[in-house]
Amino acid sequence: MEKRLISGYIMAGAGFVMILINAMSYLFGWDWKSPAFTIVGLVLIVIGARTARKASWI
Repeated sequence: MEKRLISGYIMAGAGFVMILINAMSYLFGWDWKSPAFTIVGLVLIVIGARTARKASWI
């Protein structure tokens, strides 16, 4: 149970970092801009949050 909870938090955190990096690249004018990077980040956040929520209820 704890392993699923931790993996859910790690996935959600990785997704948040991906979105944060992409947002910073738009704000500061860096060359590393990718809409696909944002979509993958959102998917990781959703899956990670769902995994962590399921693990905490079991």
